[in-house]
Amino acid sequence: MADNLKIAFSLPKKPGVYLYHNDEDVVIYVGKAINLRSRVSSYFRKSANLPLAKQLMVEQITRIEHIIVRSETEALLLESTLIKKYRPKYNVLLKDDKFFQYIKIHLKDRFPQVETVRKVTIDGSRYFGPYTSGLAVRQTMRLLKRLFPYKSCNNDISVPCFDYQLGRCLGHDVDPSNEQRYREVIKKLITFLEGNTGTVLTELKKDMKVAAARRDFESAALYRDRLHALRHIIEQQTVITPRRDSFDVLALARRDDLAAVNLFQVRQGKLVQRDQFMLQHVREQSDSDVLVAFIEQYYSQSTVHPRLIITPVTLPTDSGNGLQLNIVRAQRGLKKKLVSMGTENAEDYLRREQERWMTEESKAKLGLEELARALRLDEPPKRIEMYDISHFQSTNVVGSMVVFENGLPKKSDYRKFTIRDTTIPDDQHRLAEVVRRRFSHHTHNEDESAPSSARRGVGVVNDAWPTPDLLLLDGGKGQLSVVTKNVPGLLQHIRVAALAKENEELFVPGKSSPIRLPEGSQELFLIQRIRDEAHRFAIGFYRKKHRRETTKSILDEIPGLGAKQRQALLKTFGTLDGIRTADEEQIAEIVGGRLAKTILARI
Repeated sequence: MADNLKIAFSLPKKPGVYLYHNDEDVVIYVGKAINLRSRVSSYFRKSANLPLAKQLMVEQITRIEHIIVRSETEALLLESTLIKKYRPKYNVLLKDDKFFQYIKIHLKDRFPQVETVRKVTIDGSRYFGPYTSGLAVRQTMRLLKRLFPYKSCNNDISVPCFDYQLGRCLGHDVDPSNEQRYREVIKKLITFLEGNTGTVLTELKKDMKVAAARRDFESAALYRDRLHALRHIIEQQTVITPRRDSFDVLALARRDDLAAVNLFQVRQGKLVQRDQFMLQHVREQSDSDVLVAFIEQYYSQSTVHPRLIITPVTLPTDSGNGLQLNIVRAQRGLKKKLVSMGTENAEDYLRREQERWMTEESKAKLGLEELARALRLDEPPKRIEMYDISHFQSTNVVGSMVVFENGLPKKSDYRKFTIRDTTIPDDQHRLAEVVRRRFSHHTHNEDESAPSSARRGVGVVNDAWPTPDLLLLDGGKGQLSVVTKNVPGLLQHIRVAALAKENEELFVPGKSSPIRLPEGSQELFLIQRIRDEAHRFAIGFYRKKHRRETTKSILDEIPGLGAKQRQALLKTFGTLDGIRTADEEQIAEIVGGRLAKTILARI
């Protein structure tokens, strides 16, 4: 404690982020501060009045790491990023935030396209989100396409798409005046996503009347259809205040170590959307702390939101400063009713999610217990790793490692391996190569996700790669034999089994006959689920590499064709088939006449 206090007093009096590590060098807490020295030292002073959870945390801190930033806002954004990365034990965690999606508008393009992405980058584009539901973002994209004829294909503007023929895309008209028309479409789309549906409705009415006045009845009919679609959406939105205010309403429900937050989005006086979120590690946290953690993690990722946030409890006065939010407690009237309604929704969501998790967890627990009995393990395996190989006729050979903890997938620990050594004779030895690399010095650049810090052998694995309680191999007796012979020391530290594909049989070292798990049993279901996940992950990685190699191999062999030119060709024509069917003159506009002839001759 004294050493930590001394370290804290050595920190700069500047804004930044601090990370607390335990004796295994695992990050257990991430925090932000306007003044690093003052904030960090407050944990270690004798006069510190910390909640129980923070007291337990402080006892485990063996190393303090800090990062200096320029402002409170930067500190908040970095804190949110690091919490997502490390998922620390003592931070309130927003569950499933890595699955958030955004709508991206490529404003720097001549004819901006609209697409969905999972990451916001500083590239001059406009982003809207996050969307917490994949279904919600797909429905929104379908609605946008009905309302706004934006470009949604990768064709060059001179190569019209099917939507263009139907009047649903303005991104292929090379008339100079069309670019301005297209920009107006994107402007209206942005206005709509900002929640100003009334403005878009008015402009669509105006466009329809102008088209009818000039007797362009086809265009007028398109505007009429878009008006009907937009009116249908507006009718579904509940008007809750005539004052056309915009604000978010948060409500909270909690039970044990979980909490649910219900978010009502009110835009221009209408309730336009409801979102619900789960949070972990809340047991020792106050309602205020939980809501502050949610606000900082969610709104630091939100691209469009109102300045006013309504909460059920009073938050510290500096809450939301870094995000320029005005946070007030609902005390009476409409906002109080909205919080009450949100609380009912949050409680219902929390109950349903807990029931679902309890069902999954109880099944997984039973499966682990029965699997431990079948394999004669001392206790149910907490961490199970399974390995698989995927390829087609020994090309683009890849390996996968999937991880299940407490019987449930832990996707953050999944790993991919590329096998580039063509001298490895068969899948059994390739599997041995993957397992050996998993437990050895990782110097292979082709390990797509290998932590560079993993530097130890079997049984002495780096913290980034915890030692499994059970290692499963996809295959039968042959795979088990080859892997255990070619990975020295494996059996001394880890229980290993191989799953045969045909009869769902488990082979273990030292037994000639397989173990057959009862049909319909939870342990068989668990093993099958792990096997299927390993297949899915390996095949997905193989297909990605296969597509990349197929695209690269032919174009890479053309002398004089640079990377930017290859990208320009694929962007313009979409695929290799598109390049093959293009005219020489079209290709020459991108790479020149000489290369155009060479390309058509080679592909």
